[in-house]
Amino acid sequence: MTTSPDTVVTAAAVAGGAGDAPDSGSGSGGRDRYLDMWRAAALVRVVTYHVLGWIWLTVLFPAMGLMFALAGSLMASSLGRTGNSAVGRRLRRLLPPLWGFAAVAVTLLLVTGWRAAPTAALGWGEMVWWIFPARTPPVGGQSWAWAYNVVLWYIVTYLWLVLLSPVLLAVFRRWPWQSLALAIALPIAFRFNVVNVGGYFNEQATNVSAYLACWLLGFAHHDGLLRRIPARRYAIAVAALAVTGAAWVLVVGWSSGNYDLNRVAGGNTLWSMAFVATVLRFRPRLDWLGRIRPLDRLIELLNARAVTIYLWHLPAGVLSGALLAPVPVSGWVATVAVRLAGVWVLVAVAVALFGWIEDLAARRRPALVPARVSPARTRPSRVPAGSGAVESVPRKAVPRIAVAPGSGSGWHRAMASVVAVLAVGLAVMALNLWPGVTTRSPAQVARQEVTYHLSDLPMLVDGTSTPSSAPLSPTVAAAPGAVTVHGEVYPRAVLTAAPSRLRVQPPAGCGRLRAVIDVGADDAEVAFAVRADDVLVFESGVRSRSDQAEQIDVDVTRASFVDLVTSSPSGGAVGVWADPRFVCSP
Repeated sequence: MTTSPDTVVTAAAVAGGAGDAPDSGSGSGGRDRYLDMWRAAALVRVVTYHVLGWIWLTVLFPAMGLMFALAGSLMASSLGRTGNSAVGRRLRRLLPPLWGFAAVAVTLLLVTGWRAAPTAALGWGEMVWWIFPARTPPVGGQSWAWAYNVVLWYIVTYLWLVLLSPVLLAVFRRWPWQSLALAIALPIAFRFNVVNVGGYFNEQATNVSAYLACWLLGFAHHDGLLRRIPARRYAIAVAALAVTGAAWVLVVGWSSGNYDLNRVAGGNTLWSMAFVATVLRFRPRLDWLGRIRPLDRLIELLNARAVTIYLWHLPAGVLSGALLAPVPVSGWVATVAVRLAGVWVLVAVAVALFGWIEDLAARRRPALVPARVSPARTRPSRVPAGSGAVESVPRKAVPRIAVAPGSGSGWHRAMASVVAVLAVGLAVMALNLWPGVTTRSPAQVARQEVTYHLSDLPMLVDGTSTPSSAPLSPTVAAAPGAVTVHGEVYPRAVLTAAPSRLRVQPPAGCGRLRAVIDVGADDAEVAFAVRADDVLVFESGVRSRSDQAEQIDVDVTRASFVDLVTSSPSGGAVGVWADPRFVCSP
């Protein structure tokens, strides 16, 4: 995939939000609280990942694959009830919230200076993807514009899978195991260029291939196919998938230094499949959830407003970062708490303003707070809990497979334990915290580094939102001016008055700040300093124009924010930060 995300939640949860029928195995109306709990957890995980940039969360909890699987199960249920008209119903649930989001986003982008036509093939015609997102819709060149479309790849992928579902379900029910095996092999074939679609929809084809297997696994869950596999055979197959997927992620992480699951083509599918298969088979009792009413209600609300939360959480994150940057916060725990609280407060505002669109899309009466939905009541089971059997499923949808006698709960616990241990192990490797072990190969080379120029990022100067040199506006940050320092031209310089403080949030995975520092006038003296989370990590001392420009390389690993501070004994001076940039893992 070309964008992050986990690039990113839950566009898959989205259109399968509140109001859908329960999955196979539920008796009458109501919600399946077990699946709702996982959707809500995935939504929270994705918001946390985007706010804090914790890459280890992607391997600990591969939320994207899980959400596509749950959405696939709901899609199979809808197709079973209403036939091909289910496609239209799903699009009706998805598109109106997107249109509301697009109306605000596009208007804001145009008002703040978006004038250049999109560079893709259709030019301004690319705006059609804001209406029907078969491709990621375009945004302007403002430094913050990316927040409005970077996660929409998930909406696009979900749309394609919904459109393909009538054919996919028919093929799956005719050849279930062959279809699943082909879906697992497809992203691996893309990874090694055995299959290469190319062209205008190449990115969409790649993303669909990455999560097609999880979507089909949702079909298998709905049809009861997973429950008919003997527990021992199921556990061994899942463990093999988990070990293979974890090994793939580990090899890529070791060689590149990047453990972001969204960037591990092939390994992403295998690891997500193992996690999803475990969730769908290992199903503990949730009687306790109903007794904790605030938590139960929170899960319900997250499901009922999943589309709105997903669409608005990243713009909320950018705005929250700008608003909170001047607030003095000390300590890692306090910083994390403040950042998360700020984002969720703004998300709550967005839900209050736009959440009712989801009610209209679902043909419910609009409400500020969605009404409660009773949990699904399951039919009495004729088989022991945890066995490899299933009580009742459509026979025409499920091939005849022998059911293992007796309870398989021991195998299920072993399977869940293997996946959990591997997930924690990968997360520890991603954090580079394994005792006595370096989790990144020393053979990594500099060309693998990714840089983010500060002039392309939102910045605050002395508490006032200003991206770079005066006059300061959102468009300046996208096209900074050049500065000549001792005969060398730096095209992305940032000039700051002395005294002043410039604050910026490093992108996820960035560990170094590099720049050239110099004084902007012959008769001035300036001192430069860098602070990471209010801790001094670099100080230059007082410099004048007669001093040679100095290259700085500062460690800012795990910093929530970085301050570039300039001061002057006499005041009225200008500090030059020539081409300041964060250097990150790819």
